[in-house]
Parts: sequence; structure tokens; C-alpha cells
Amino acid sequence: MGTNTLGEIIYTLRKRAGLTQEALAEGICSPVSVSRIENGNQMPSSKVLEQLLERLGTGTYQLCNVYYESEQQASLRRSLDEIEAQISSGDLKSARTALRELSAKKMDPASLQHAKMLFAAINIKDGTADESIEIELENALRLTRPNIDLNDCRGELFSPTEVNILVMLTNVKYTDGKVLEAIRLGEEVMFALDRNESRLSEFTIFQINLAHNLGQYLLSEKRYDEALIYAKKAEKLSIRGPEQFMLPEIEFSIAQILDNMGKSQECRARMEALIPYMRLIGKDRMADLAQEYLDDQKHEESRHENLVLFES
Repeated sequence: MGTNTLGEIIYTLRKRAGLTQEALAEGICSPVSVSRIENGNQMPSSKVLEQLLERLGTGTYQLCNVYYESEQQASLRRSLDEIEAQISSGDLKSARTALRELSAKKMDPASLQHAKMLFAAINIKDGTADESIEIELENALRLTRPNIDLNDCRGELFSPTEVNILVMLTNVKYTDGKVLEAIRLGEEVMFALDRNESRLSEFTIFQINLAHNLGQYLLSEKRYDEALIYAKKAEKLSIRGPEQFMLPEIEFSIAQILDNMGKSQECRARMEALIPYMRLIGKDRMADLAQEYLDDQKHEESRHENLVLFES
């Protein structure tokens, strides 16, 4: 990684977490102390070091992994990144084979956590995820967060891999029919992400996905006002940030929520504006779904009008 001093490692981890020196230091030490530590001009006490590392979402054992990372470990991490890219592109067969070969190698806790997350991601993508995947994800999380309370984790500062696991965990819980658990965990993680205020685009993507998912979970529970709040949050984050790939799905979700709230005209206006945009960016299947939704809505309104006329 090119780091060979404690200060350089703290600096690297702080940048990775998207924290300023002031944010890292708050309640622990002064920003000047953080600056001196990073510049190699001051050694922190063991207590201060533990607190800084906790805020950075790591621990002393992970610090040692960063400091002593061998070329073999660096190669392992590159392999995991390649497998993640295969999963993202939909090449699940190659990803599964590569992950199986990689599992025979000795891994540090962070790499093992990453590998377990990828295993779960493959099963979720190919539709074979069940309750065992929920257990696998929790076990993966506890490799670096052994004492985490999933019902009260809003005060935590998570690493990108940990957040990814938690977002996946909410999705698996929802799919397993544990809707209220999914909502509770999702809201805890969202609070933690909002509190973190990271500028990393990775965290923004997680926030967008999580806010969108929470909107869908709450919609299924007919908690429309809350669903709209999260869907609008996803919309705002997507428009404001560099990641707009989920915007059509988010807008479709908002239109659905508005329709369920009895705001059919607002729903129709959004759908009608959305369909040509979807076709323009090549999301024809999504555009067809939106058109079907509009057609069903118009058919239902026409049936209701005819019924009223008949009764009159």
C-alpha cells in the first residue's frame, strides 16, 4: 500500500472513511493532535489510538494487517475485487468458480469477511438465497464486529464491506418475510450512514440502495408517508451525487407510493415523464412495466367511472 508508519496508516484509513481531521478527533483529542500523529510528530496513547481506530471502523488487529500486508495479501484483495466485478457484470459462474478456488487460501479477517459477502451476493443474484445466507452474512459481519447489536447500531462507524453486508442483510430479511426486522435494521444502518457523513461515493451508493429498499419495505406495509420520505431521500441522493443509475427505479417507486396515497394525477404525471427517459437509456423492460402500470390505472379509473354512471 506504500504505507510504513503509523501516521501514514491513520491518514490512509481516515481518507478511506471520508473523515476530516476534525471529525476524526471530535471527543477524542484535538485536530492538531491528529495532524501531528499523521505527520509522525506525535505518538498517541494506547487509549487514544483505540478510540481513533474505532471511529475509523477498524481495530488494532486490522491496523497490523494494513501495516504488515504482504504481496500475497495484496494479491488476495485484488482477486476479491475481480470476483466482485464478475458478480456486478452478471458472470456468476466465473465468480463462483474463482471464489471456490480462493477459499482454499489462508485469509486475514477482513479478506475472509469480503469473501463471505461475495458468496452471499452470488446466492442473492441467482435467487438461491435462503435463511442460511442470513446467518452467513451475520457471521461475516461478526468477524470484525463481534459484539455488534443489530437492534442498536446507529452509533457505529462502518467500513464499506460492513455496510454492504448490512444492506444485503436487510434485503435477505425482507425476502424471508421478516419485514419489520428488515425495516428496523435498515433504519439503524441509515442513521449510522447519515451520522458518518462520508464523502466516499461507495457510501453514497449504499445510502441510495438502502433508502430505496426501505421505501419498498414500508410500501409493502402500507406505511405510505414513511415510504415516501425514504424514496424521496433516495431521489435526492441520486440527483445530487454522481450515481444516477438507480434513478428510474426510484422514480417508479415514488409514483407507486403516490398512487397508493390516492394521488393518482401525480403518479400519472411521473410515469408519463419517466417512460420516454427509460427508453432513451435502454431500460425498455422498466419502461414496459411503467406503461402497464399506467394502463392498469386508466382501466381501473374507467371501470370506476362506468360503475358510478350505472349506479346513478
